[in-house]
Amino acid sequence: MNCPVCSSPLHRILYEGFPVFRCMKCHGHLLAESRVEAAQRVRRETVEQLKQEVVDEARPDTQETIRCPRCHRKMTKRFVQEPAALNIDICPDCRLVWLDGGELARLQLSYEISPAGQDAAEHRRRIEAMTPEAKAEFERNLSKLKADDGSLGALLREALIGGGQHWS
Repeated sequence: MNCPVCSSPLHRILYEGFPVFRCMKCHGHLLAESRVEAAQRVRRETVEQLKQEVVDEARPDTQETIRCPRCHRKMTKRFVQEPAALNIDICPDCRLVWLDGGELARLQLSYEISPAGQDAAEHRRRIEAMTPEAKAEFERNLSKLKADDGSLGALLREALIGGGQHWS
């Protein structure tokens, strides 16, 4: 597949543990719509690293209509509200999302400063502060909850111990 902006080849990489396609020339990312929210919530890089990524790789929003690299149909623009304040391109057929250079890091930063992001960071700090014994007991209790049905257990696992690491 080629980049919908500059036509350079897209390379499959891991971004924050998620497989995505990346254009090495314009620094854009292509990923499944279903992974966008999960990718923005993963915290493997520091806020400072994300800010530097935005500075180093930021490109202007693509204003023209672009075509999906997979099916070549026109992608539609969707505005993402503040604080990210950017347009993403979505293929209505393939459900792939194109993010211009720096936009994926901007989405992550906007999540980090949101109330949900702040709560998740506080939960991670609490888990990290637990004694090994308390952490082991917590994880045993958490494992007793259902993992894959959208239950409280699945949500807690994702928020507290990084359940997103296991998504493919």
